[in-house]
Amino acid sequence: MKKGLAAGVLALGLAAAAAVWVGRAPRFAHALPDYPMVDLTGVVARAETGKADYRLLFAQTGLGAPAVDALLEEGRGGELEDFQARYFAPCAWKTVKGAAVVRLEVTEKDFEFAPLEKGDILLTPSSRCGGWRNGHAALVVDAEEGLVLEAYSLGCPSQLSSLSTWQDKAAVTVLRLKGVSEERRARMADWARENLVGLPYGLFSGLAWLGESTGPPATQCAHLVWCACAAFGWDIDGCGGWPVTPRDISLSPLLETVQVWGLPQGQRWPS
Repeated sequence: MKKGLAAGVLALGLAAAAAVWVGRAPRFAHALPDYPMVDLTGVVARAETGKADYRLLFAQTGLGAPAVDALLEEGRGGELEDFQARYFAPCAWKTVKGAAVVRLEVTEKDFEFAPLEKGDILLTPSSRCGGWRNGHAALVVDAEEGLVLEAYSLGCPSQLSSLSTWQDKAAVTVLRLKGVSEERRARMADWARENLVGLPYGLFSGLAWLGESTGPPATQCAHLVWCACAAFGWDIDGCGGWPVTPRDISLSPLLETVQVWGLPQGQRWPS
């Protein structure tokens, strides 16, 4: 009798704790700049002459120096004002059900990426499980074809997906290995495509006792991206330890910001 009562009390306690945990789920979904738009006409004109004000352009468009330079090199400087308009535009979003108990925050219109390159890393905080904003990560393996490599969820092996599946996220960060040539980043992406496709989803991926290396028996989203970089000597886990998460990757000093959208200004991940 007493054991049954104790078990019942324990079950109620766990249920109450779970309810509190779910109820405390972060309310962040999409952030707009908390400062006004400025006229970029003169700023864009100066940028096109080689005098880009990267700090101002980042604040007004969410584009880091690599993205600004890419647009200018392609003769698309005028599009900076289009990125600015989208960056400041109100964004309607909703919560939808993902796999199991995961909830996703998605927008009603597609997000516009700046020019991407092979090996770019995509992060989004727009995925949460109860009170944990777990987020999601992927690796760009073919920028021209718009293909990313990702480990999506339990029961789904790592696979190639269309970049379009990332365009409805309520918030996105694009990162790139800092000071690494485009050729080396492309080789890393090619290696990942050859070696990290079709792996089972593993919640415990990365634990030392599993005997894992950069060629793991299973993976999860952030672990997959970490493995690709680690295979070439770059440890992009900004926190160390286990597990590696999308937030951990956002903290890596080895990465530079290409683009942010829907996040508090200057942040790669909501605080």
